Amino acid sequence: MSTTRIRAAFNARAVLRPVERLVLVQLGNLAGPDGLAFPPLSRLAAAANVSDSTVSRVLDRLAELGLIERTARRTATGAGAPTTYRVIGGQA
Repeated sequence: MSTTRIRAAFNARAVLRPVERLVLVQLGNLAGPDGLAFPPLSRLAAAANVSDSTVSRVLDRLAELGLIERTARRTATGAGAPTTYRVIGGQA
């Protein structure tokens, strides 16, 4: 848990819907000191009590606003690996 990232999520100056701020706070909660988190959509969806597709749209919006960076990853064999999320927005 990164309290710095959680604080950044709460203090993000962007106008966010409650579900957007909740997902951002959840990412901050799961992030390490480097701001990186690797949760599956289903975990974020369960925490926000919304569908995976809603979380996907929320993540798109947070990325557009510059509050997170997403990096799709692959294993050495080319299989999908968990997406990396970096909480960057709202930091002072």
